[in-house]
Amino acid sequence: MRLIKISAKSFFTLFAVMRLFHIQTRNPLSIILFLVFFYIYMKLQEDHFVSRINMKDLWLSNLLSLLFAGFTIANTYQTVLFDMENFIFCTVTLLSTAIGLIAIYYHLILCLLQASDLVHITGMAYQAPWLPYVTMLCCLICWLPYFLHAYPGVMTPDSINQYAQVLGVYELSNHHSIVHTALIGMFYQLGLRFTNDVYFGLALYTLAQMIFMAFAAGYVVKTLQKADIITPILIAVICFYALMPYNGALNVTIWKDIPFAGAMTIFCAALLRFLLRPDATLPTGDMSRFGRQRLKISEYFTLVAPYVFSGVLLCLLRPNGWYAFLLSLPFILFVYRSSWRTMVPIHLTILALVLFVKYPCMNVYEIKQADFVESLSVPVQQIACVIAQNKSLSEEELNFVSHIMDVTQVASRYQPNVSDNIKNLIRETGSDYLEAHKTEFFQVWLSIGLSHPKAYFDAYVAQTNGYWYPDVAYDVGLAEGIYPNEFGLSWQPILRGNIVVKIKEILFKLHDIIPLYGTLWSIGLIFWILLIAIAICLRSENTANALICLPLAALVLTLSIASPVAAEFRYAYALFYAMPIFLAAPFVTPKNF
Repeated sequence: MRLIKISAKSFFTLFAVMRLFHIQTRNPLSIILFLVFFYIYMKLQEDHFVSRINMKDLWLSNLLSLLFAGFTIANTYQTVLFDMENFIFCTVTLLSTAIGLIAIYYHLILCLLQASDLVHITGMAYQAPWLPYVTMLCCLICWLPYFLHAYPGVMTPDSINQYAQVLGVYELSNHHSIVHTALIGMFYQLGLRFTNDVYFGLALYTLAQMIFMAFAAGYVVKTLQKADIITPILIAVICFYALMPYNGALNVTIWKDIPFAGAMTIFCAALLRFLLRPDATLPTGDMSRFGRQRLKISEYFTLVAPYVFSGVLLCLLRPNGWYAFLLSLPFILFVYRSSWRTMVPIHLTILALVLFVKYPCMNVYEIKQADFVESLSVPVQQIACVIAQNKSLSEEELNFVSHIMDVTQVASRYQPNVSDNIKNLIRETGSDYLEAHKTEFFQVWLSIGLSHPKAYFDAYVAQTNGYWYPDVAYDVGLAEGIYPNEFGLSWQPILRGNIVVKIKEILFKLHDIIPLYGTLWSIGLIFWILLIAIAICLRSENTANALICLPLAALVLTLSIASPVAAEFRYAYALFYAMPIFLAAPFVTPKNF
């Protein structure tokens, strides 16, 4: 019976691999692969491995394997089916592939969970107080060439729109965070006051952004020192922040997403610092045994202030940051319930500051909010997909859709992975009608979806797959200079020349050439690693450590619900910048410091 079970697993695993990679059934490689899978599954059934598996391992492995297999099938089902059309054949093929994928992911995750017991990255940390400052200095030195090449900073249409608001040419709008626009304006005006040079003013903001991001890197290193993370890991983290090309390129780009990533990183690092406090997650009844640890005076500057500041920025720089914070808040308060006298006032302060800016301040200055259609990237793309594929609509459905957009232009404007064309098509003629008929819109959207579920599914996958599936191609760090604009701004590179251009081209192509290194550029894979880190936390005694990963998971969830672009690296940049924190989270334990 055991051999039959192993043979079945090996067969379905082989089936899944062959369908995904289009290996022909006549290929002799199939026999070799079957024997390899059979050998692996035999080894995984040995007593020394099976005896270490506990119930948590089984539950977590089953859950994640179902999730990962679902992601894979969703994104690759057309590859798996290839030219099949028969419903029964398609169903059997997809089910067989899913079974094989579940077997692969289940045993892989089980092995990773078991291997996590062997990982020891704490103890003998290098506690030199100057290391975070060296981290900041290394980052700024390594990012300097990017700054000199991009001087005064990379400005895309989004950045230029904010610049126009600073000049007063465009109406103030929170479509691009008004807080970020205000920060650009503050440094821009400061630069003008001293030099009367618009480029110096913009460069001053870029420098301030670089310093903030370098501070976030230093704060992470200091947090890892407090967690007693070993010195080689600290060195690797410093190298990651200073040398990874996308850090240098993005940190000199004038986008709200960059300080947002820094704020999210500081927020998660501060959460970890709270966790390290000895009384942070103790049940209230146990407090008498340990005594309540009051915040030290220094902690108000090194812990509370960065946490509040980053929390406020997190909520104000991007709308999905606000939602990620709200999704995380109940879990944060529950995990730190033994420290409620500290945590409740801190979070009330964050909420009060954010709500004060979002409502009284914006109302007083009559700041225009993002329009309703901006939040409908996925639904309008799904409707557009149905129309672009020339699917039938009822008379009532067609009548409503015709009121919000010119349906004759949908097929030519529809891009499966970007919603801007369709949203702008709606803005041309139908924004007011859409605003006045929100409920009817969702009714029509649901009605069309029930008639054309496959088109809706395909549209959703095309619009979001970069955030939850690893093998999705996209460009990173290729924006350069200042895009064409009506304000006379132009690129003013200090470091220039063909050699510089070629070096940058090479740096941003290596991830497509070098195995393993390329994984550090994959949004979907880093998200999967985040989920595995959460699973490692949940299987251990330190289940509260999973909280460190929660805001990042909530961020990816919001992107999977309402992203305007299928795989926009900057939207998920926080996931990469905070990576050292969530990778360390499963392996740290509370201690006095």
